[in-house]
Parts: sequence; C-alpha cells; structure tokens
Amino acid sequence: MQTRSFFIVLFLLLLSVLLFHCANPVTPEGGVKDITPPEVEECNPPNYATHFSSKDIHITFNEFISLKSSGPEIFISPPLSMKPDYKQRGKMVIIDLNDTLASNTTYIINFGKSISDITEGNVLTDFRYVFSTGTFIDSLMISGEVINAFDNKPVPDVYAQLYTNSIDTIPFDSLPYLVPPLYVTQTNEQGKFVFHNLREDTYKLVVLDDQTGDFMFNMTAERIAFADSLIIPWIAPMATPDSAGQDSIHLFDTLVPDPLMLRMFEEVDSTQDVTKSELLMNNLFRIIFKYPPRHPGIKPLNIDTTVAWCMEEYSADQDTVLLFTTTEIPDTLILEIRDGPVILDTVTIAPTRLVQEKQRKKKEEEEEKPEQLTCSFKPRGTFNYLKNSLTGTLSYPVSEYDLSGFRVISGGDTVIPAVEFTDQLMRQFRVISAWKEVTSYQLLIPDSAFISYNGLSHDTIIHFFQTVTPRDLGSLIINLNISNKPGSYIIQLLTEKGKIVEEKIVHESGQIKFAFIAPAKYTIKAILDFNLNRRWDTGDYLNKIQPEIVFFFPKIIEIRGNWDVEEVWKL
Repeated sequence: MQTRSFFIVLFLLLLSVLLFHCANPVTPEGGVKDITPPEVEECNPPNYATHFSSKDIHITFNEFISLKSSGPEIFISPPLSMKPDYKQRGKMVIIDLNDTLASNTTYIINFGKSISDITEGNVLTDFRYVFSTGTFIDSLMISGEVINAFDNKPVPDVYAQLYTNSIDTIPFDSLPYLVPPLYVTQTNEQGKFVFHNLREDTYKLVVLDDQTGDFMFNMTAERIAFADSLIIPWIAPMATPDSAGQDSIHLFDTLVPDPLMLRMFEEVDSTQDVTKSELLMNNLFRIIFKYPPRHPGIKPLNIDTTVAWCMEEYSADQDTVLLFTTTEIPDTLILEIRDGPVILDTVTIAPTRLVQEKQRKKKEEEEEKPEQLTCSFKPRGTFNYLKNSLTGTLSYPVSEYDLSGFRVISGGDTVIPAVEFTDQLMRQFRVISAWKEVTSYQLLIPDSAFISYNGLSHDTIIHFFQTVTPRDLGSLIINLNISNKPGSYIIQLLTEKGKIVEEKIVHESGQIKFAFIAPAKYTIKAILDFNLNRRWDTGDYLNKIQPEIVFFFPKIIEIRGNWDVEEVWKL
C-alpha cells in the first residue's frame, strides 16, 4: 500500500512539472538563415539548345525570385535591334525576344546580378542562358583581368566589350564611341572576366566603366581600358555547365594560364579653362587654372594698365596664381585670362559675402588695431632639421626688410642665424642655423623687420619649436634592379594612406636610400616615366597611349627608430 502511494505521489509531481513547463512557453529558436541564391530547375527551351527557333524563353527557379531588369544588368550578345523583354512571374523568368534572330549564330543572355531570392536577397551571379540558331554552340573564349592603372587594384563590375571590324562606314577605333559591342561580359570582385561561346573572328577588346547603361564610351567621368592589339580567341576545354550556367569565372584559373591584363584609366580633358577666380582679402586675388598654363596672361579690363597693377605668384605646380594688387582696385575687377593667344575666359571678381563680412569685421577692428603683416611657419612643433628647412611665409610680398635682428634662442644661448628669401616676390624665407638634436628653440623676429609693399608691418614675432633626435628616426635602403624593365623611374615613399613622403628619380639599377624617416609603416611605388616629365600620366584611347605603368613593392615596410631596413626589389 505504501509503495502504491509512493508511485501516486511521484506521478503527481512529474505531472505538475510538465504542466509548469507547458504554462511557461519558451521562444522557439530561429532557423538557419538562408544564404543560398536561387537555383535553376528548368529551362524551356533547354540551356545550350541548338536549332533554336522559339520566340520566348521560360526559366524556372526553385524559389520565388526578384528580377532587376532595368539598366545594364541583363544583356544579350550579339545585340538585337529590338531589346528583349524580361518579365518575372513567381518562380519564373519569361524572355520575349521581340526580334528576328540571325541564322547559325550563338547567343548569350548574361543575367549579371539581376536575379535574387525574394526573401533574403541572395544574388545569383554569373548565370548565362546560351542557345544557337545553328547546329552547334560556338566554343571559343577570351579572358583577362582589369586593374586600376594608378594603384594596380582590381576593378570590379565594369564591362569588357568586344568589337569586330564589320562596319565599313565607321573607323574601327571609333566603334566604342558610336555603336554597342558585339559581346559584353562583366568583371567579378577580383577584376577578372571571361567571354565564353565566341565565334571565330578577330576582336577589339575595350573595358568601360559604363555610367549611362548604353555600353558606349562617353568620355566624361567614364574610365576605359583597352588592349594594344587585336585579340584572337582560343579554344576552351569543354566544361559541362551546371543548371545555373556558373562555369564562367570559376574555371578562370584552370583554363587560362596567362590571361590578358588591362589597365583602366580616366582620360584627361586637355581643354584648358579657369576653374575658379576669387578675392581672398584686401589686395589679394586668386585664379585657379584647370591645368598649368604654358604662356599665361592676365589683363584687367576696367583699370589703367599703363602702370604695373599687380605682382604674380604661381604655385609649385603652376596651376594657381596669386595676384597682389599694387594700385587702387574697384569693387568689381574684370579680367581677361589667356594661355598664349587663346582667351580662356573673361571673369568678373567681386567680393564674396564671406570676404565682405571679413572686411566689415576687419574695418571695425582696425579702429582699435590696424591690419598687420603676418607670418606662418613650417614645420610647426617638432622640426626634423636633418631633412627639412625652417621656412616662413609672409601674408604679403616685402618691399623693405632688415634681417640683422633675427635671433635663435636656446636656453641661455643666442645665435644670429642666416636668413635668405626663396622666391622672387620676397614673401617666403628660410632660416639657417647649426641646429642641435632634441633641443627647444625660439625664433625671434623683431618688430618691423619686414615691411610689405602695401605698407604693412608687424610686431615682434616669436616661433617655438623643438628638434628631433636621429635616434628616433630610421632609414630605408632599396636595392633596385630594373635590368628586365629599363627606363626612367620615379620611386616614391608613401604612407599607408598613399601620401607621398619623398620621391627620387632613377635611371639605372642601384641602391636608393630614404634617410631620417619617422617611425611608421610605408609602401614603395615605382612609376615608369615614359615621357620623362617626372609625374604619372594617364592614357589616351584614340591616340593609343596606355597609362604609365606603376609597380608596388610587394609588402608593407615598417620603419622603427634607430634602425636601417634594407630590401631587394627586382622589377
């Protein structure tokens, strides 16, 4: 009896526990997130069909899909006079061809990234539907890779395009400007592309960063890459495509041991122009050119030019000029700007609202404190005297000066430095002294040491700075070998973000040393300077000029204080 009571009690306890859990439901765990793109279940007519004569195509997927049919996402090669209509109906894509197909021709419909599942947006990439109106499917291929010409990084999602010399009325090289290509494919994330199912022919290969969706080169803001010579396609090993037709990019490395390499660039519009003209402050105007002018000429049209009216100061790259006016200027200045005999522009420069506001405040302040000549220094703070000079830039050119009062003070020591102007307008100067490492300095310039051409002077100027110690700096030695690629090179030391720290020009193999470098991580870039103008130049499609070739040292270089890093680089 006791045993029976024990089992009854145990049963009641278990039942209560069960009822408790049922009364406190737990939120069910979510399922595994769907990361699989749609799969093709059936094509009617079948993919890779021959003797094709249908007017429409039905492609059925294993799940509901979303179709992006606008823009250049879907394209057919060779192109048709009337574009097909692409419709989505549940799990199916329906293609109405809308045009008469050429006989004995292989067509490829490339869906790019236009198909995704309707729930998670997983994209089906590289799906192609291929058919032939003849007895066989063309089986030739061309493959390659596209990199940015300036930094050698792969260029994804641009369009590789093929043309044949089949239009007698249009010059071959002009085809990308005027007609759509015969075949189109797109680069993947690694910048690689493959043309499959090409017919036997000789092709011009061009790659466009097409911004308008018309597959034509519009120059403005569109990048281009091109092969130097015509391309003959090669026979590809026959691969059995899966239902999604995804054999194009995945077979790249196994099919092609030596793919074509194309370098993409943006052409420079060589038309000279004035991009900006403005009043910066009293007696100071600025004009910015699109490119450095060869023979600049600036002529005012509303003031007397029989006397000198300004002093000109051009920037280091010659594309910007500062005009320091030396005569009375009206509120609005009209300038005729030339480059040689060509009038680039006639500009009207009036004070901007910001300048007017500054002038108003300055006028109010002048009642208490008159305008003064100011001076800015480089570098500020820590001074790497082993590589740089201590320089000052005055706000206006100088007409009178007395450099004898300059003093460099350190602790209880006072030194008279050498001072020299570094420009013709006498606005920039350099201070020369026997600097010591890890030392705090004061540069003292007595009041009125400089007097500007417009009569401004200054109070006593004191500039504080500290020198570095060589032990905190490092050096980089590059043993460069250019025997396989001879020429003139620009070797640049770059920060990790690509800013130029220092550059050297070399014409032969040998040792290059970058000394007294601040500890940091750096990259090395080499530019093969074809035209010897000491800068990288982009390409020109019509003139068949490729962009200048660049090389990057294959690893990041870390510089530490009081260390020499030595590397070997064979180009």
